[in-house]
Amino acid sequence: MIQVSSAVGGVTTLTIDRPAVRNAIDLATIDALHAALDAAVDARVIVLTGAGDKVFCAGADLAQVAADPLGRRVAAGSYARLLGRISSFERPVIARLNGHCVAGGVGLLLACDLAVMVDDASLSLPETAVGMWPAMIGAFLLRDLPRKQAMELALTGRKLTAPEAVGLGLVNRAVPRVDLDSAVATYTDAIVARSPSAARIGRNAWRQAADLPLDEALALLADRLGDVMDTEDAAEGFVSFLEKRTPTWKDR
Repeated sequence: MIQVSSAVGGVTTLTIDRPAVRNAIDLATIDALHAALDAAVDARVIVLTGAGDKVFCAGADLAQVAADPLGRRVAAGSYARLLGRISSFERPVIARLNGHCVAGGVGLLLACDLAVMVDDASLSLPETAVGMWPAMIGAFLLRDLPRKQAMELALTGRKLTAPEAVGLGLVNRAVPRVDLDSAVATYTDAIVARSPSAARIGRNAWRQAADLPLDEALALLADRLGDVMDTEDAAEGFVSFLEKRTPTWKDR
C-alpha cells in the first residue's frame, strides 16, 4: 500500500499505492506511512506521491469509515498524528501531485513543505457532500488562507484548478505532466546540495515561530540561528565559501 524507493543523493519517495480506490487512505495505509517515515532515517528529502496518473489521494477510504463506526475516531486521531508528523518531520517533505488532490489528500499536501502539481489536476474539499467536514485539514488551511477563502472551499466543495492553487499559495508550481518529475527534481537537487543541519534546525524553528507573538518569535529565531551557527556545517560553509569550493556537509 506504500511503496518506498530511495535514489542516490538521499531522496526517498513514498508512494500511496492504492489506485483501485483512488489512493484513498485507510488506517493500515496511515500506519504504513508512519512506518515508512520511521525508516527514512538516512533520507535528505522525502517525496510523497500517489500511484498512477489520475489521483494523488482521494482522502479517507469511505468504505472503511462506513463499515467501522467504532473505529472512526481512532482513524481520525491517527490521521491527525500523521499530518503533524509530516509537518514536523526532520527532513523537508515535497508533495508530488500526480493527479487530483481530494479531501484528506489536501491535508497531506498542506502538511508538506513544498508541492508540485500537474496542471490538469484539481484540488477540492467535498466532505460536506457526504455529511463530513474537513476538520484536521483546517489546522493547516486556516494558516495558509484567509478565513473566508478557506470557508468557501470547505462549505461549497468548489474545485480549485492547478493555476488557482498556485495563485493561492497552496502549491508552489503547476506543470505539464511530462515535466512533473523534472520540476520535483529541481527542488530535491537544490535541497540535497545545501546544509541538512541548517534545513533541519531552521525548518522546525519556523514551524515553532509561526504561532508565536512577534517578540517571542524573534527571540526564538535568534536563539535557533545561534544553534545553526554552532554546527559543523556552518563552519564548513564559511570555510568552503572562502576557499571557493563545494562544501562537504556532515549534518551536524
